[in-house]
Amino acid sequence: MTVSAYDAFAGWYEQWADWPTSLFGYARHLLPDRLVGQRVLDVACGHGRLSRDLRAAQAEVVGVDISSELINKAWASTPSGDTCVSFQQADVADVDAWWDGTPFDGAACEMALMDIADLDGAIRAVATVLRPGGWFVASMVHPCFPGNDAGLSSWPPEEGYSHEGHWTSANHNPEGVRIRLGSYHRTLATYANTLIRHGFAIQAIAEPSDTLPQFLALGCRRQATEVR
Repeated sequence: MTVSAYDAFAGWYEQWADWPTSLFGYARHLLPDRLVGQRVLDVACGHGRLSRDLRAAQAEVVGVDISSELINKAWASTPSGDTCVSFQQADVADVDAWWDGTPFDGAACEMALMDIADLDGAIRAVATVLRPGGWFVASMVHPCFPGNDAGLSSWPPEEGYSHEGHWTSANHNPEGVRIRLGSYHRTLATYANTLIRHGFAIQAIAEPSDTLPQFLALGCRRQATEVR
């Protein structure tokens, strides 16, 4: 079983990340108006925040996360007997490890793309499991603008926006996730080009209304053929 960095912090993270999901907040319009009966993949589902919102909207949900501890917490918060939501511990990029071959109508990723080391593999996996025309929405820490209320950048403080890679910071939020687990900074172009390379058309972008938005959400559709 793969050990995730989040395993050691799962209890803390469940309590810390207790705010409403962005994809059912400022970015709700990126999701289909009606989710009833849709089969939806929750990419890097963590302890199941977004999965619960999707299930409340009557979607059928499969959540996948690399952290076994977070998956255990997701199961623990799921009503017994609800067969329309399930969780699997796996690297989402390893499709053979978790996918049963049934296509998904849509996929969503709540504040997690910047935590995934293999972005290309994750996006390729989403494209693989979606039906043609299926939707994909993802929210993330804004790659372009300051990453917290103190106005510090969303990229390595000692480097700059163009410097991609993993980084940690004790200054962004001493009580938060970046000091404990860090983040993978990528430029907006890298996110967009990765999606395009795997056959997604970006249809809409959402940002919270703020002087400088801390977050970003992308709404995409899988095209019939993959672009390489």
